[in-house]
Amino acid sequence: MPQIAGFRGILWNKIDPKLVAQPVAEPRARLDRGELVRDPTRAVYRYHQAFAAGSRTLVRKSWFAAVALSPWAVRDVRPHEATDAKARERAIAGIAKAGIHTDAVLAGYRDAAGETDRLFKKAEAERPLVDVTTADGTSHKLWRVGSAEVIGKLRPLFAPKKLHVLDGHARWEGMLAYRDQLAAKAPLAQYASANYALACLVNLDDPTLAAGARHRIVRGTGAKRDDVLAKARRYFIIDTLAGAAKDLGKQFTALADTLAHQPAFVLVFPGDADAYKLTLSPEISPIAEGVSVHRAIQKYDPVVVDALFLAKVAPGASIETVLDPNVVIALGEGIDLGIVCKPLSIDQIAHVDEVGELLPFGSTAIHPPVARLVAFEPSPDEDLV
Repeated sequence: MPQIAGFRGILWNKIDPKLVAQPVAEPRARLDRGELVRDPTRAVYRYHQAFAAGSRTLVRKSWFAAVALSPWAVRDVRPHEATDAKARERAIAGIAKAGIHTDAVLAGYRDAAGETDRLFKKAEAERPLVDVTTADGTSHKLWRVGSAEVIGKLRPLFAPKKLHVLDGHARWEGMLAYRDQLAAKAPLAQYASANYALACLVNLDDPTLAAGARHRIVRGTGAKRDDVLAKARRYFIIDTLAGAAKDLGKQFTALADTLAHQPAFVLVFPGDADAYKLTLSPEISPIAEGVSVHRAIQKYDPVVVDALFLAKVAPGASIETVLDPNVVIALGEGIDLGIVCKPLSIDQIAHVDEVGELLPFGSTAIHPPVARLVAFEPSPDEDLV
């Protein structure tokens, strides 16, 4: 069962929209200079993000807590995506250097009845500790909740739940590795804060929670458009989107209108005014084509894009994933192919880890990102319970 706890958060002494939207450089030095200050007592922190979704403004509600670290194999905290080795090493090095968790792991939990939200109602009626708007237009509000009664109710509420990591797989592994480094120096007490990670927890049943797509930039294929499309026809139905290579509106409209909800994505090529929508042929089974994956997720878009299309059509190519589709259609120097993708649903993401599978690295993203409003110093000398 996942163990949660209140912690002495490290907060900005003077809030700056630019600072909370970028990585925190030299947090130890900032603490020494008083730019960051440590909360004198333990708390959890309620967090609201208000952001535009078309003509509407949505408010996503989550909260920061310390979560007991455990390996993926324990299955209390579950990954849905493979971790890139370089990202893992960067996370380990960054955490070990600072000794402070500055970027929370975003993890979801099931709470259809909204029991967690009710526990924060009283705090939300008060003036927030932080109220800031970042350059992307997202409003961020943070409340300190130090009530022992609230924290005491949250702990057993979470005892039977599982946490599904939505963002921060490499950070979790980095935090776990740092804990092991500290434990190698001296045994850690059961509730030592060094055994915990900084997490931002969000209800998977919150309708404002949605995943964004991660798109692909492909280099090093050496293949021309006609060769790529010819190989792809064995597996995909190909529709030409005339004049749409630079028109994301047309591309996303085409992706929204897809045969029988089959996996689909759009290709763009340098020097070509047209775009090409590829839809997996209904008679094609990725598993039958040699893709090693659980049958229940074999037709999830990231699996089809990476393990079928790119593996069969562009083996050995260099793949980069990006959040901004404008970067893809710009087709900068050295890019052989751009792929505009659809996002998975939150239920699909949770389903992946429920069946014990992993999507390819860089398959999903959550928007807007969690701001860096609160940090956490794991220590062998401080207990959280």
